[in-house]
Amino acid sequence: MKLFQRTLLSFVGIIMLQGALTIILVTDSIGNAQSVDAWRELRNEAVTVYDNVNAWKRLLWKGSVEFQDDGELKALVASQTRIAFDPRLDAYLRAAAEKTGADFLIARSGYSRFSSVTVLSEKRLAVPGADNFVNRKEHPYIDTLLMDNSLYFVGTVRVMAPDGRFIDLFLVKRVDEGLCAQLNFNPRIRSLVSADSRFAVGSVGGSSLLRRLAEQPMLNSWAAIEEIEQDGVPYSAIVQQSGMVRIRAGAGAETEEAFYITAFFSRSEYRQRLASINRTVLFISLVIAGSTLIVSLALAGTITFPIRRLRKAMLAVKSGALDTTVDGKPKGEIGDLLRGFNEMATQLARDRAALGEYISEIVRLKEYNEKVFDSIREGIVVVNAVFSVEKANHAFLDYFRLKIEDVESRNIDDLSISLFDAPLHESIRAILTGSLPFDLQIRRTPAGVSFEVKLYSLYEASRSEGDRIHCIMIIEDVSRRIAFEEGIFQAEKLAGISMLSAGVAHEINNPLSSILTNAQNLLATEKDESKAADLLIIEQETKRIARIVRDLLDFSASRSEHPDGIDMNAVIDEVLRLIRYSIKKESRISIETDFALELPPVAVGEDEFKQITINLINNSLQAIGEGGTITIRTAVSDDPERVELSVRDTGCGIPAAILPRIFDPFFTTKGNDGNTGLGLSVVYGIVTKYRGKVTAESEAGVGTTMRISLPARTGEGRHGHES
Repeated sequence: MKLFQRTLLSFVGIIMLQGALTIILVTDSIGNAQSVDAWRELRNEAVTVYDNVNAWKRLLWKGSVEFQDDGELKALVASQTRIAFDPRLDAYLRAAAEKTGADFLIARSGYSRFSSVTVLSEKRLAVPGADNFVNRKEHPYIDTLLMDNSLYFVGTVRVMAPDGRFIDLFLVKRVDEGLCAQLNFNPRIRSLVSADSRFAVGSVGGSSLLRRLAEQPMLNSWAAIEEIEQDGVPYSAIVQQSGMVRIRAGAGAETEEAFYITAFFSRSEYRQRLASINRTVLFISLVIAGSTLIVSLALAGTITFPIRRLRKAMLAVKSGALDTTVDGKPKGEIGDLLRGFNEMATQLARDRAALGEYISEIVRLKEYNEKVFDSIREGIVVVNAVFSVEKANHAFLDYFRLKIEDVESRNIDDLSISLFDAPLHESIRAILTGSLPFDLQIRRTPAGVSFEVKLYSLYEASRSEGDRIHCIMIIEDVSRRIAFEEGIFQAEKLAGISMLSAGVAHEINNPLSSILTNAQNLLATEKDESKAADLLIIEQETKRIARIVRDLLDFSASRSEHPDGIDMNAVIDEVLRLIRYSIKKESRISIETDFALELPPVAVGEDEFKQITINLINNSLQAIGEGGTITIRTAVSDDPERVELSVRDTGCGIPAAILPRIFDPFFTTKGNDGNTGLGLSVVYGIVTKYRGKVTAESEAGVGTTMRISLPARTGEGRHGHES
């Protein structure tokens, strides 16, 4: 909103507020004074209405007493000889009753029970039934009766003749709107009589009063009602109780309710007077506001027009036209304001040009840095103090097959990457707290991929206190490098073993020759077939040891001779016969086989393959302990030029941390219980000698599976068997 408009509306608003406050104060003051006058007038008129109602009752009472004391009337009663009333008696009663103001005269003979109803009013009124009127007392009395939805004042008297004959007379005055209108002649006052909350009649509608009496019964005989609305007109009212009213229902049943006389005072005139005063005050306020508007418009040219030009120029600057200026040379403070604006707009235009150059350079550098960041082949992740990823490059997303929207602003625990485990969390926390400036870890995933993780700290002083230190993770796939290093290390260890085995072989040959010679001599002279069979086994196994020693010498000499192809299934059966003999009968260990039929010969030495099988089965036996299952399976590989052997056990399994070391020479987890730690190392040496492969799969507490892949010897007959 424009300045001039705001100022002008402020003045007008103040004037209107003053007028509203004046109206409120005047209305309140006059309203209070009128309320006091109204209540004073209402109290006086309520007394008048109450007295006039009772005046009607007194008039009926007076007529009843005069009937009782009228000697001539008594004589006429005594002269009655017929059931019906004599015409002279009827004429006399009518003449006397007309003086009482009653609407009806009901006469009932005491000895004949004949009743007559005389209509005294000139108004056309419904005639009440004579049977509804009963004299209950010997003396005159006034009663209020409600029947057939009509209210009556009834003066009752018994006229007794000297001879004991009598008649009961009932002076009946119907209470209707006309009667209530005569109770008061003040045009602001309305009258109403009611039988509690059940019936009302008067010069004003009684629905609102009856509803109020039903909801809030009167506790006293007098009550004032501040405001009550009837037929859309606001009233104040005073309610006064005047005895009881008998209510006659069907079948002669009667009840009694309180009889109320209510005077209503109309507030309409007072409210109209207040409204007239309010209109006058409002008119004066509008005149003042209009005068202020005219004067303000006359003074607007010297202030608002320069400000409008300034505002228009300001909007142009806001939309981007920084070279906008305000024309004209006004004097005084307005002139200083316009000149200052022009200087500011010119300086803004210069600054904007320089800022555009700076922003372009920053954008170029940012894009360049982004390209460099994403072109690095190592995965890079920036983690903030709450372990939330702030940035990641393409290499990281490619390593773990993620999308950028799955990574940024996500907690690293939610990324489902096995690399982010508890130890790495501790290192990240140490970097973020400043207790560790750098860290390097080699981690291997369950899929066998090795990663080198480097952790650096990044400090940004421009950020808030709790978000200044970040952790940068550089993740590199070093699986090929580690595999190459492990191969070199394994080759170096095997070279050392080769040298060692050559010396050991020479030392074993001498006692082995003595054992073989003695076994052959004993076999030649032994007559016991059982012992001869044992000696024959000793001879065969001693020869096998000799062949192993020979093979060690050949291995140490780096000979690359290939033996004839062997039947893998047959050799395994032969080994199992020896192994089963050494297994205790009371143990709960079972060995199962699953041999492939028509298996091609395998290009490996028979004794070396026996050595492989024995070492693998021994490892499984040691892992199983007292009970379990060993499953030996042979099969043709997916490559038809290779044959596979797998030995699976249900033992204790190998922890993932030491699984990469099981082929190391002299490595054992069984302590000093006779194990040298050379079993799997020998297997590895034999298999690699024949261009084979050996792998291990294990889960702690579930078991281990060793898989060996060897080249098949083609061109040989295929045969096999299954057990």
